[in-house]
Amino acid sequence: MSSPLYRIVVAADDSPISKKAIDYAIRLCSKLSIPYRLEVVYAVGLNPAGTTAFGFMSGLDRMNNVEIEQDAKESVSNLNTYLAHFDETKSKPVIVKTSTKDCGYIIQDYINEDPPDMLVLGSSNKEGIQK
Repeated sequence: MSSPLYRIVVAADDSPISKKAIDYAIRLCSKLSIPYRLEVVYAVGLNPAGTTAFGFMSGLDRMNNVEIEQDAKESVSNLNTYLAHFDETKSKPVIVKTSTKDCGYIIQDYINEDPPDMLVLGSSNKEGIQK
């Protein structure tokens, strides 16, 4: 019987802090003496359709979502390029999770579906008083 993999999940975007979190997770993996799997997860939070008070403005939500999705594709591409530099991650593409929820809740849902042994976060990306 083979031993189970130690699963580490890094929640990341294309920010320098997230790349530091990825670096940290990779350094941690290099010290493990057991088999492991390192996953990098990118969350895309879209605007729910038709949530504006005025029906004629719902097209703005769709247009904003197109822009959000385009930005996400670029960020994921940058992350995949970054991950290609490391033996631990070069053959594993970024896992993209998309929902109309806040990115924090998207990551939480992903983690709760199949809890990892360790979660690495660079930052919660909150500003001002939310910190």
